[in-house]
Amino acid sequence: MFAFRPILAVLAVASLAVTNAHAQGRTSQALTFSARGGGFSALSDLNDAGTLDSKTGYNIGGSLGFQINRHVVVRSDFTFGRDELRNGGVDTDTHLNKFIYTAALQLQQPFSNGVTPYLFAGGGGITVHEQGTSDIDKTKAAGVGGLGVRYQLGNSNWGVFTEGLGYLYKVRDFQGSLAGLDKTQFDLVWSGGISYLIGF
Repeated sequence: MFAFRPILAVLAVASLAVTNAHAQGRTSQALTFSARGGGFSALSDLNDAGTLDSKTGYNIGGSLGFQINRHVVVRSDFTFGRDELRNGGVDTDTHLNKFIYTAALQLQQPFSNGVTPYLFAGGGGITVHEQGTSDIDKTKAAGVGGLGVRYQLGNSNWGVFTEGLGYLYKVRDFQGSLAGLDKTQFDLVWSGGISYLIGF
């Protein structure tokens, strides 16, 4: 149940925003699609001694959003990240694949020059898979927050953007290389990508 509380909170806030938008007669609703890629870094050590951490890896992902009005978007994201464990600063050749799915409320401020800065927060889940293993995947609740900036390409619906996302979750009850660990993790994703908006 805990894993769904952040999503329920986002949906509740979004429903209030929808009600307010209709009440004010706003008509700038749209669907937004985006695809992105970039780096993936685990900023926290995995053990208290600080000897086990992760090497910077990569991510690919995308999002689907519903723009309620010019300033509010409800977005859902999927991110695939991959990094490599290190022990005492030495690569171990043990890779972790992370599948992250979240929902968030995004607040933004579009400007007449096509630039739209934004920030967002929400929650969801992260599934960690150690490459070369089977039946030991573990899914944990995760919080997400981030910020970015989008630039609309002329009068088209296409845009380019850059953004950073932070994921907060707990490593606990894992097997394999993460067995016995019990620490809160903060993973950082930084990306660039393209977006497309369909108004209605």
